[in-house]
Amino acid sequence: MPHSQHPAPKRNTATGVLQSVATITGQRDRDLLARTLINTLAELIHSNRITMYRILPSEQGEEAVLLAGICPHPEHASPYPDVSIAIAGRADFSSVYHSGADHIQPLDKKAFLSVYPIIGKHGVVGLLEMISDAHSDMDRRLICAFLKVYSNYLTILDESETDTLTGLLNRRTFDNSIEKIIAEHSVADKVESGVGSRHPARRMEGAELPHWLAVMDIDHFKRINDKFGHVYGDEVLLLLSRNMRRIFRQRDKLFRFGGEEFVVVLDRASLASARSVLERFRAAVEHYQFPQVSKVTISIGFVRLDKVEVSSTIVGRADQALYYAKHHGRNQVCFYEDLVAEGKLTEERYSDDLQLF
Repeated sequence: MPHSQHPAPKRNTATGVLQSVATITGQRDRDLLARTLINTLAELIHSNRITMYRILPSEQGEEAVLLAGICPHPEHASPYPDVSIAIAGRADFSSVYHSGADHIQPLDKKAFLSVYPIIGKHGVVGLLEMISDAHSDMDRRLICAFLKVYSNYLTILDESETDTLTGLLNRRTFDNSIEKIIAEHSVADKVESGVGSRHPARRMEGAELPHWLAVMDIDHFKRINDKFGHVYGDEVLLLLSRNMRRIFRQRDKLFRFGGEEFVVVLDRASLASARSVLERFRAAVEHYQFPQVSKVTISIGFVRLDKVEVSSTIVGRADQALYYAKHHGRNQVCFYEDLVAEGKLTEERYSDDLQLF
């Protein structure tokens, strides 16, 4: 492998490396964690560009979805600028994804492109792509070590942020997720109105579609536990969560709040699409044959998430729609704004410290 002609960065010392590890493991937000890692690598190793991708499934196969990137010099901009790249469409990505081994190739007489796997509990979960004039074996070992620290830390975050039984996100992670979405919509509204600028700005692509929050509750779950026992009750929860993963999209966020209560935050979609997927999930649960228990149904209340509101207000409205569904027949999907428009619910405000569930 060619050796770098660049002097080692000042932070490329034992103390500097330890400080970098401390910085990385001090993050809790996953997006910020990814940005911190590539910024750290950019400081420790001379490179022209570093890009990190998360691997997600899609209907066409696995895709590498952009997480973070840094490119100090415009002349070294990515030859692959897409935010989403089909793994099968790039030989180097496909090789690294399937082999779990890094791949290095020359781009021209001066530059090399390197792709490294990010290994998770169940295989390759991400890719790190780097363009550099060259880097040494020591640089390569340093990169692999930092990616190992990163993947190990992700595993720790996964264990702290997921429900033990179902593997869905837990209540602890919910507030941060909602606040980030609210902030995203707030920024989009300011961009659209041109706030802070002398000229109105165009709305961010796709930002015209809202997120949606749905609160779900298994109907008569106490009867299931009382009649069949908690072992079968836990099996219902586990199988329900598997159906959630099967029906909802990878980019939708799935939570178990505890007991028989679940929350889904749907990524940007139209009202018709949101209603359709929630109804499809309700029907899938109704027709699923749960071992021993047989038939199980769920009630769902959902609300639009594109307005700047505190999280307690948003969840409170979805909760109102849920309880309307449960008190008017169960096994149905109710949209909060429809219920208010029809006079079936009265719009209410919720305080920031309201405790739900």
